[in-house]
Amino acid sequence: MTTQASAAPSASSTSRRRWIILLVLAGSQMLVQLDATIINTAMPAIKRAFEMSEAQSLWVVDAYMVIFGGLLLLAGALGDRFGRRKILIVGMGIFVVASIAIAFSPDANFMIVGRGLQGLGGALVIPQTLSILTAVFPREERGRAIGIWAGAMGFGMAFGPLVGGVLVDLIGWAGVFWVPAPIAALCMFGMAAVPESRSQLHTKLDVPGAITGTIAMVAIVFAIIEGIQKGWTDPLIVGSFAVAIVSALMFIVIERRTDQPLLPMAFFKQRDFTGSMVGMFFIMFALMGVMFYLPQFFQLVQGMSASESGARLMPLALAMMFFAPVAAKLLPKIGPRLMLFWAPAVHGAGALLIFSFILDIDTPYWMIGLTMAFLGMGGAMHMPATTDTAMASVPVDLAGKASAVNNAGRQLGGTLAIAILGSFAAAVYSSGVSAGLGPLGLPDESVEILATGIGAAQQVLPTLDQSLLMPTQLVLRESFVDAITDTMRFGVIFALISGIVGWILVPKRQRQTQAQWEGGQPVEQPSAPAAMSTNGASANGLSANGLAPAPTGGRREVAPKARSMALQRPQKTGPP
Repeated sequence: MTTQASAAPSASSTSRRRWIILLVLAGSQMLVQLDATIINTAMPAIKRAFEMSEAQSLWVVDAYMVIFGGLLLLAGALGDRFGRRKILIVGMGIFVVASIAIAFSPDANFMIVGRGLQGLGGALVIPQTLSILTAVFPREERGRAIGIWAGAMGFGMAFGPLVGGVLVDLIGWAGVFWVPAPIAALCMFGMAAVPESRSQLHTKLDVPGAITGTIAMVAIVFAIIEGIQKGWTDPLIVGSFAVAIVSALMFIVIERRTDQPLLPMAFFKQRDFTGSMVGMFFIMFALMGVMFYLPQFFQLVQGMSASESGARLMPLALAMMFFAPVAAKLLPKIGPRLMLFWAPAVHGAGALLIFSFILDIDTPYWMIGLTMAFLGMGGAMHMPATTDTAMASVPVDLAGKASAVNNAGRQLGGTLAIAILGSFAAAVYSSGVSAGLGPLGLPDESVEILATGIGAAQQVLPTLDQSLLMPTQLVLRESFVDAITDTMRFGVIFALISGIVGWILVPKRQRQTQAQWEGGQPVEQPSAPAAMSTNGASANGLSANGLAPAPTGGRREVAPKARSMALQRPQKTGPP
């Protein structure tokens, strides 16, 4: 009979396979993030094709992010329950089918629904990539792996606008939705190397929590986006806010009472987990305005083509790609506290402040490019630090839920950023257009259409007298720039909040051992391995490698071969 020990792969083959698995996981992560931002460069063309209002254009972006963020917690639980690799494959399939369907959209509403289905697929994919990574990589290698994983995220987010711009110029707006197919095919092929893993402890799904949480998120985003046009006292908007509040309260009550919640409240008893999540929320809130509006600025204000617009975002992409792995290496040396303060407070707030003052119709590109590189450096520092800090603060067996919460915080911040900052920018733009066009004597109905968004201008500009065309276009561009710069000044506040939260809540030193829980509650561990006893076990019950608990104090023993067994299918992780 073959023994368990002999069945385990050798250390060298195990190490090589881990990095192959990481390549597949990073590719899957990159695909979803690429599609989240590839739409930004295509938005001007989509606005013109469907003659969209600003509210509709916000929903094209937010339909994806609302469903994505709203279902992340449920998706993490599904992976823990049914197998993370299996859910990853299902999510990838839904994502690709939805993308291809959007390419054939007959109208704006069809596109918005398709983007929501894309969000469903993305929600199923992302938590599994991080939870599989956590199960496969031992603690001493995980920081480097997360740095590469975060670099893939940055690559997807930052290169999306460039890829989208090239495809819009070559094929048209529909081309951006064909991109996932070939990339997904490569990822599916690589899934053969990815191990199956699931939780032994969590076998129930918190469906009521998933429903109430998703309803709350959709209702609040709907109220914010539509409130600008309908008015804040409109019965539909007031009702939406009421539904959001009631659903959020129900979600909290359900999560506190259920045995196996989607969002274990015990997570937030860990200061490093809470600090990472809150900081991630606010930094995404601050930075999404840049990712959403700069491509439109280059095209609609400075007259660039879609591909030129995407190329001009490259400093942001290159800085994130280069500095994410570097930040992961620096994290053990300088600690998460300094990194999570420095990245948002200095880089995030500083870059947004610079943008808010330099951005104008004729701003030279070198000034914008340098500021984007500065911003990308800060983003690269922030992502590995928050992810590593959050994932190390919970047991491996809860990696699926922790990964979902980690990504949900990021997506919730991004979703509300697009909704709130986008609505704020739309109000500033509308006010500027109405005031600027008043002296020109345009018909009221034309001014009303122009004030709904710069993308809607195509409905009116061809009908104007030639003497009014250039002054009208100038007012539109100036109003759009004013809306962007005011939005960036608003974002500075949230970047500073993120840095302050990181300084107060995140520990100075990185965790050296994975957190341990007993009875669903965290057991505090020292940040560095304790002194070893004569039998090879530390005083706090950790084995000599600092990764698995020793068989003391009544805890279940984890075999020394645990890391090798993590690469065999099927694999069920237990509490560390």
